[in-house]
Amino acid sequence: MPGFRSTTAVLLFALLPIGMAAQGPLDGYLKGKGVLDLAPSISFNSANSIAGAGGQTFDVGYKGSLLGLFAEYGLSERIDVVGTAAYVFTSSQSGLQDGGLFLKYRPVYTQLAGAGRLGVLVASGLGFPLADYEPVGAGALGQKAVILPARLILQWETPIGLFLNLTGGYNWRFDRLRGQDVAAIRKDRPDYQPAQPADFSTVLFKLGFPSARFYLDGWLEWQHTAGGNDFVPGIPDLPQAFGVSFMQIGGTAYYSETGKNGFYLSSGYILGGRNVSRILRLTAGMVFKF
Repeated sequence: MPGFRSTTAVLLFALLPIGMAAQGPLDGYLKGKGVLDLAPSISFNSANSIAGAGGQTFDVGYKGSLLGLFAEYGLSERIDVVGTAAYVFTSSQSGLQDGGLFLKYRPVYTQLAGAGRLGVLVASGLGFPLADYEPVGAGALGQKAVILPARLILQWETPIGLFLNLTGGYNWRFDRLRGQDVAAIRKDRPDYQPAQPADFSTVLFKLGFPSARFYLDGWLEWQHTAGGNDFVPGIPDLPQAFGVSFMQIGGTAYYSETGKNGFYLSSGYILGGRNVSRILRLTAGMVFKF
């Protein structure tokens, strides 16, 4: 049952909808023309259960690690290009999996008469597999998804330095199930009629405080997929076809002695949802500014 064996691992993809950071690679800041940030990281991910459809919980665990690379470069004062890549380690599979390339544009950045500044950004790009890995193989952390995201980012930066970020998005899935994978499932389930990968929506709330030497934030993210198949233990299926919805919380702490290069710690936890592992993620990384 190849689809069932990989279910636990593939559901971790919900943690990485379009990039390395748990809440995605598209935030409310721009680097500035000619400025490059590189941020390598390592994440440790574990889960003891899966939240299935209809509020069901199944005792299916997962453990794995991920090396991530995030890069952002300022093409101009209003446009940044962002790139991500992931290298996955599990007990059964290691290698490059999903990455992405995105653009952020800030058409509005205005003073609010003593109430700070408001930035409005739009962003899009493409999330795609970096290698021809098997999404139905045990240890796959991605769905081998091809995703076109659209983001609207509103960020209010208060006079005391705190910021509030609200990001909404819609994500189109362009990947399709392979005929040979469907045929393999039909050997055990002759009447198997899977749904094609479904589009999904996301909403993110983030509160943070940046300064010259440190940065702190906390966030809450919601993802919803209307369609897709549902996970049932012991039933062969293709995780690529699952509809994944979840709510997760997390935060980041960054420190830089010089105000240039620094290191950070972050974490995230999926509280529950539909067809998603309840994952605890712990991440450590460095940031190098050029």
